[in-house]
Formats: sequence, structure tokens, C-alpha cells
Amino acid sequence: MNHRFHSPEIATEGPVAAIETCFDRGWTDGLPVMPPTPDRVAEFLDVVALKPDEVIGAVPTREVVITAEKVAINAVMAGCLPEYMPVVVAACRAMCDEPFNLHANSGTLSGAAQIVVVNGPIRKELGINSGLGVFGPGFRANATIGRAVRLVIRNVTRSIPGFLDRASFSQPGRFTWCFGENEEDSPWTPLHAERGLAPEASAVTLFAPMDPVKATGLHPKSPESFLERAAFLVRTVWTYKQSSSYDSCRSLLAVIGWEHMNLCLQAGWSKADIRNYLFPRLRAPGNGWEFRSPIASPDNILVVAAGGPAVMQSWFMVPFPSHGPVTRAVEPARRTS
Repeated sequence: MNHRFHSPEIATEGPVAAIETCFDRGWTDGLPVMPPTPDRVAEFLDVVALKPDEVIGAVPTREVVITAEKVAINAVMAGCLPEYMPVVVAACRAMCDEPFNLHANSGTLSGAAQIVVVNGPIRKELGINSGLGVFGPGFRANATIGRAVRLVIRNVTRSIPGFLDRASFSQPGRFTWCFGENEEDSPWTPLHAERGLAPEASAVTLFAPMDPVKATGLHPKSPESFLERAAFLVRTVWTYKQSSSYDSCRSLLAVIGWEHMNLCLQAGWSKADIRNYLFPRLRAPGNGWEFRSPIASPDNILVVAAGGPAVMQSWFMVPFPSHGPVTRAVEPARRTS
């Protein structure tokens, strides 16, 4: 497909000069990027059959519109392959949904990150890791899809440190954070199906964590033993403070590791059992002497199976308080060339 781009073309003397130009213009996250040549950007757009000026989403508070062209440019720069584009587009659509409150969680002083959880067959098609080393380096799809989302947030919505990104410390999760749910080893209903999509569909769920909490237990004898510790750790960093319009959708993301998942399975526990056990144990002092839970119901605990067989460990993502998770279907590739 022939495309008419709206972004200006910049002539450089070779790829190294192109990379340095991106640094000079503030378009990187501090790491080198792939030069977004017109042919490469066009290839990414062709995979999803989108025209450059098609609107993916908007951040009205910032008077910003995110177009397909801008998404493709940043996906190229992040190091994505063209076939990753459907996931990147779905993630960008999700983060622009009102409940996610991107303006707040990408500009907060506390430095929230943005996690992309991927479900469905597209995980295997793209090689998205959901097992050993799931939050670490070495997996191109995980690293570059999450990075593409972050570059869109930086370059298009202007969440630049010292400008609209005012985080005091920020966090490493703001480079990239994308992983898949381990649906193959888990008999549990996958996250996207729990949130209303068909089990055979592919989907992304966007979540903005503030404080990741690791619950490690070398030899827990029951699900109760490690979840009791997890609830205690979560309470130490997350207490109820005041009501807001996000009380009904605010959620906790519980990423249950392989060893803990099997402990739960041996005890016959479902995701619902985990939610129902955790929920009353999240109550902590709020205003005055009132004890309250920071989430509205057990259904606001998103349980995801991920991680590999090693130490008994699970991660609990304490959220940026003024946001709710958003799940979006990933549209199949519709290559036009």
C-alpha cells in the first residue's frame, strides 16, 4: 500500500547518524533505536491494514491524538518485528480507554509503569515469554512490544522526564514491561476469558503498577501460607487513603509463579479461591481508625499464571490508585501487501 506520511522526513548520512539524530532530538528512552525509515514504517502499517492518519486513541487532557503512523514509527524504533504490530496497536488502544487514566499514571510523581499482559494464541505465534525469566531480558517480543508502548507514551503523549513525566525516582518498568500468561501449564481460566473475551481470542490487558511486591516462600505447605505472607507485604505498601471515582475499578494484579500455582492446584484451588482468600486480608487502616480494603471486591484481584519452575515466588502489583485495568482484543494481522 502506498502511504502518505505526515511526519517529516529527515536525511542522515547512514544508520549510525540516524540513530544519533534520534538521540539528539530526544526520541529515545536512553537506549539506541532502530531508524524508522518510510519503507519500514509502511511495512508495519501494512500488517494491520491501517492508513497513517487513522486514529488509534487520544489523550484529551494533553490534546494528543495517537495515529497509526505514530504507533508504527515508535514500534519500529523499539525494535519490533512487523508481526508484533497487532499487539502494539491493541495495547495503545487499551491505554487510551478512559478507565486506564493514562494522563495520570504516566505523569504521576510516584512513577507508575504500564504493564502489557498478553493472552491467547498470539503469545506462541510471536514468541512472547510467559515462563522462566518472564520479567527479565532476552525475549525480543516481550522487550520490544513493551518498549514500543513506552515510546508512544514518551514521544506522542509527551511523558518526558522533567516535562509531563514528573516522577521523583521513576522505575525500571518504564523502559518496558510486557509478558504473557502461562496458559499451557495452567488449567485456570485465562485472564482475558475472565474479563469477557472468548478463550480462543488473543488479547492484551493494560495495568499500571506502582509498587511490585515479591512474595517468596521456600517451603510453604499450603496456598494459605504464601497468600498470608503476600497479603501482609501488600498491606505494608498499599493502604486505603481516600475515596475516588476509581474505587469500583481499582485492582490488584497477582502474578502467581509456577511453584505457587502448582501448590494451589494440588490443594484444588481456583483463581476464585485465591481472590476470595486475599480480599479480606488486604484491609488496612485508612482515614482515622477505619479499616478498609483498597479494592471494591474479590473480582478486582486479577490473577495471572506466569514464571518458571525455580524458587517459590509470586509477584503482586500494587496499582497506581487512580486507574483501572483495561482488556482489549488483538485484531488478527490483515496484511495488505
